[in-house]
Amino acid sequence: MNLKDISRLIEGELKGDPGFEVASVNSLYKAGAKEITFSVKDDIKIETLKAGVLVVNKKSRIVYPNLIYVREPYLAFSRLLEYFFPHQRFNDGIVESAHVAPGAVIGKDVSLGAFTYVGENTEIGDNTEIHTGVKIYRNVKIGKNCLIYANVVIREDVEIGDHVIIQPGAVIGADGFGFTRLQDNDGTPVKVPQKGKVIIGNHCEIGANTCIDRSTIEETVLKDYVKTDNLVQVGHNVKIGKGTAISALSGVSGSAEIGENVIMGGQVGIADHVRIPDGVMIAAKTGVSGSIKEKCTVAGYPHMDIRQWRRSIAVFRNLESYADRIKYLETKIKEIEKQKETEEK
Repeated sequence: MNLKDISRLIEGELKGDPGFEVASVNSLYKAGAKEITFSVKDDIKIETLKAGVLVVNKKSRIVYPNLIYVREPYLAFSRLLEYFFPHQRFNDGIVESAHVAPGAVIGKDVSLGAFTYVGENTEIGDNTEIHTGVKIYRNVKIGKNCLIYANVVIREDVEIGDHVIIQPGAVIGADGFGFTRLQDNDGTPVKVPQKGKVIIGNHCEIGANTCIDRSTIEETVLKDYVKTDNLVQVGHNVKIGKGTAISALSGVSGSAEIGENVIMGGQVGIADHVRIPDGVMIAAKTGVSGSIKEKCTVAGYPHMDIRQWRRSIAVFRNLESYADRIKYLETKIKEIEKQKETEEK
């Protein structure tokens, strides 16, 4: 693809040879003479670059033989990746070993991989691709243009929108962790039936081995464009707003409500019934033990404003020296007191 066409594809402004042909894309310092790469910053080692073309921010001051100026270099690079490495279907059509129950409705150009199972009254939208070993229970609705990787399990009464990607091993609609305890004997946990459902909006992506539990009686809801990383736990009756992103190993307890465009770092824990407003950023390993009142960035356990947390960490790091100083001062005080007692006598 020549630079003239690439510039059109990524909506950029070219400074260089429009006829220069690009064979592929690569990372910044590994790209070769026929490859294109990108940089979001200007503080790079230009003298070590071998790339044929560099995609940069419109305000960049980098000097290079072939440059394409764009508003968002990383977004432009993602479009190039899609062009040079287009998605290839795992299989076409419905393989012989796939099981489709009577009453299931399969749309046009749907592919079902080996040993997949589709339950009764389930609907799968047009152009959806389902890989090997996926189990879809009864009364499930899956939209158009979805991509469901191997060994995913989707329990009954789950609703999934269009353009959703579910990575391998995810479980959607397992029973929520709901128990009560018998008060008249030894307090044995008793299971509360989980009869609600999971609803996932459009353009969501669910990470590998993520679990999203069904609610007790209402719905667990992920709105449009929600993204979860691998190994994320979403408890029963949780509500997650549009555009929120949750990093790996995070857990959201039952009935929590998370707003739109919230960003959660890795290993974040959210307590049950907590409310988190739109736009909040939660640092990695934060324990959110109570509701957050306004948009902010929090860290630590229990969670606090990240500026307060940083000050607290600075104090914590110096605790040993503070303890030594206190011991020294206590010793000095005792010496002064003894001296005073001697003088009084």
